[in-house]
Amino acid sequence: MRSRDRNLRQEIVVIVIVKLIAITALWWAFIRDARVDVDVAATARHFSGPEQPAVNPPQQGVLNAQ
Repeated sequence: MRSRDRNLRQEIVVIVIVKLIAITALWWAFIRDARVDVDVAATARHFSGPEQPAVNPPQQGVLNAQ
């Protein structure tokens, strides 16, 4: 391996390590204490939604009924 390739590999490793340290520091400073309270009943209501009756149920024996 040439010297230039080794230097490039070393620079890339150093840059990746610095980025990981920066991401960890940002997480530690801003996100670590963030919590989300979950209300199970509200979530169930949100996903179930209001019940809606069928508008025009298809009629048997009629083609292309609208």
